[in-house]
Amino acid sequence: MKKTFLLIAVAIFGVSCINEDFESMKLDLDNLSPFTEELAPIQEGKTTIIKADGVVICETNIEMGYSFPKGAVKTIEYLPIKKDVIYGGWDVNAFTAAFEDTRNGDNDYNDFVCYITREKKKNGNNVQLDIYIQPIAYGAGTNLQFGIRLPNGIDTIISTNIRSDFFPNTVGFVNTVNPDTTLYQTGDANHIKKITYTQVGKQNDFLRIHPFIINEAGEKLFVALSGNIKNDYLSIVSVTGYPLGIAISGGFNYVKEKTNISTVYQDFNSWVTGNSTSIGNSNNSQGAKANLFKISDIINNNPKNLFNK
Repeated sequence: MKKTFLLIAVAIFGVSCINEDFESMKLDLDNLSPFTEELAPIQEGKTTIIKADGVVICETNIEMGYSFPKGAVKTIEYLPIKKDVIYGGWDVNAFTAAFEDTRNGDNDYNDFVCYITREKKKNGNNVQLDIYIQPIAYGAGTNLQFGIRLPNGIDTIISTNIRSDFFPNTVGFVNTVNPDTTLYQTGDANHIKKITYTQVGKQNDFLRIHPFIINEAGEKLFVALSGNIKNDYLSIVSVTGYPLGIAISGGFNYVKEKTNISTVYQDFNSWVTGNSTSIGNSNNSQGAKANLFKISDIINNNPKNLFNK
């Protein structure tokens, strides 16, 4: 009987500790989103061109929403519309999605890492969204599935086996163990997947997407990409209150196997709770640098060229 009471006490204590951690680490989902949603300003007879850090991310001559990367410098230009112009617009953004595959993981966020490019084209009331998924790293010891919740709210499975579909003919961890070794390259059409979503009719044209993985336990774990997914909070947060997946605008240098991300990105804890506007820069120590994979050595910044041939 004493043993039974002891086990119950331990269980209650464990649950209370988890709950305390859960509450103390309450995530700020709006802060975690790598983009702000904005409306492109329009001038009659002009085409609006919006740049982030000097790179064109939106061009339009009609009213449309676009996503702007947080922390970037914005510039807007207006150019005269040519007589034979087709009225419409487009915007593009890219981000790194990095996942933990369990609710009590080691917070290295490399169980699955992918680089997602999202390009939206609007013509009248019709909107087309092209999504390119480039696999970057696989640090999971079990099979994972990958999918995206599309703007219509439907969860679409892209892969039922991430290793076989995204990292064919590999064994063990991929691009997560030693940053100094030759990396497994994935920037070609054999690795990058493309899906297209079309929306007809005048509706919200921000077209939000929410990537997720499904682990062996059947749990659907979302990346913390937007505050608009608050109803699925328990699918975004671990038992200790950390996000199960993070999204960083552009290419993000992720950490190697069994390295807690907060030891390298020291603003991480402040960022996830809304006390810092970004994850910050990595620790400049040599030890920290040795734990980082340089994602620019892997990513393809123009994946659509692979599919336009």
